[in-house]
Amino acid sequence: MPTTRSKVEYDVARLVPNEEHAVVASLARAFHNDPMFNFITPDLVLQARALLRFMQSGVHDAQPFGEIWVAHDDGDVAGAAVWLPPGSYPRGTRRDLAQLMRMVPNARGLGSRLPAAMRLLTRMDQEHPHEDHWYLAILGVDPLYQRTGAGAALLRPVLERCDTEGLPAYLETQKEENVPWYMRSGFDLVQVLDVKGCPPLWTMRREPKST
Repeated sequence: MPTTRSKVEYDVARLVPNEEHAVVASLARAFHNDPMFNFITPDLVLQARALLRFMQSGVHDAQPFGEIWVAHDDGDVAGAAVWLPPGSYPRGTRRDLAQLMRMVPNARGLGSRLPAAMRLLTRMDQEHPHEDHWYLAILGVDPLYQRTGAGAALLRPVLERCDTEGLPAYLETQKEENVPWYMRSGFDLVQVLDVKGCPPLWTMRREPKST
C-alpha cells in the first residue's frame, strides 16, 4: 500500500525515449481526481483518458528541449518533472497550434465550461513572467511513491541549475496544500488566480540562491 512506503533514494535522470509511455502514465495517475481536471472533465472515466492526452501533449512539447527529469526506483518510473528552459515559453504559433490539435478531444468534453477554461488560460499567459526563467510545466509523482521524497528529488537538478545560472523558476499549482510543499524548495507564492467559473490556481516563483 502507498502509505507503507518509507523514504526512497531515487535515481533521477533525463527522460530517455523508451520510457515515455511509462512517464505519461505515471503523470496521469498523479493528477487523477485533481481539482482542475475535475472541473475540466467531471466524469472520472473520461478524465482518465483526458489526462493521458494532456500529459502526452505536455511531454511531446517539452521533449525537444531535453529537460524532462524522471525519478526511478529500482528501474520503475516513480514520477517526472517536465521543465521548459529559458526562451521556450511562450511557445510560439507553431507549438501552440500543435498543442491545440493534440488537445482537441479534451476540449470537446468541456461543453459549457469552455469559455471559463479559455479565460483561465488567457489569464495564465498574462501573468506568466516575461524575463528568462525556468518553467515547471508539470510535476507529478505516481500515488504509489508520493510522500517518499520523489517530488523533491525531481526538482533538485533544475533548481540547482537555476542557482548556478542565476535564473528564477516559475510554476502554477492547482492545490493549495502544494503551496507550503513548494515553499520548502524555495518557492514563494506570487498570487492566486481566481477566474470566474474556474477553480483557483496558485502561481509561485523561486529566486536563485547564492552559490
